[in-house]
Amino acid sequence: MTRWVVVDSRTYSLQTEAVAYLASLRARDCSPNTERVYVGRVALYLNYCLMRRLNWMTPDFLGLAGLQQWLVEAPLPSRSSRAQPGPARFRSRATANAVMTAVAEFLRFGATHGWVPASTTALLSEPKLLRFTPPGYDTASSASGERHRRPRSGSGSLSRVTKTSATSRSAT
Repeated sequence: MTRWVVVDSRTYSLQTEAVAYLASLRARDCSPNTERVYVGRVALYLNYCLMRRLNWMTPDFLGLAGLQQWLVEAPLPSRSSRAQPGPARFRSRATANAVMTAVAEFLRFGATHGWVPASTTALLSEPKLLRFTPPGYDTASSASGERHRRPRSGSGSLSRVTKTSATSRSAT
């Protein structure tokens, strides 16, 4: 069985919170491919925060929006070790959204363990009040106090942060 970790390249020590998050993916019986993909996405987020001198535990809205913009606008490194002339490659918006989904799940995981303040995870989604209920909607769960969340409206492309679920076995 392959296990993935995130290592701080300056000290060669494990990034404890990221390793705990990856262990939680295994504990939830997520696909090994999910762990493989998410380790790179979490490491990318931590490196972005390091480059921008952001505290990864307390990114503000502009920090998260900047990450998503950087994901789309920064050219990807070359796939070969030799520099080859040619057009630069960029991530698609869908790929940036997938990275943001992994980051959002990582931050939510951190909030449940007390590493990330609730104010940070509040940036990721907000309650949605329904004016009209769709056919088949169970209003009893709504009346019992269960909160339904939706992506934050009016927040630009960052509103796609919570569009997919990291707990899906088929998510990669």
